[in-house]
Amino acid sequence: MQLSMTMNFTAVILLAAALFCIGLYGAISRKSAVEILMALEMMGMAITINLIAIGRYVSPNPLDSWFFAVFLMVIAAAEAGIGLALTIALYRRSRTGEVDELDKLKG
Repeated sequence: MQLSMTMNFTAVILLAAALFCIGLYGAISRKSAVEILMALEMMGMAITINLIAIGRYVSPNPLDSWFFAVFLMVIAAAEAGIGLALTIALYRRSRTGEVDELDKLKG
């Protein structure tokens, strides 16, 4: 059963590019470590959307891109766990979540 596509390739790539740009702006402009991690996750999901779109329009087997996207989501979940653990550890040490004040990482 073939589903009809309502969005063309260009629209999907533009959507992913917009998400990536919003995430990049958030990662550059925010001061809170948690907000930066959220922006990085948004950038990762934009990359995943790109990979699914490219795989859907290029590969004859549409499941190839989905397997790769699920793998990237697992990697993103592990990255979020490690990032939050580092944020908690830095907060316990310096009592702040602002990355501007985390310039001294002595032991």
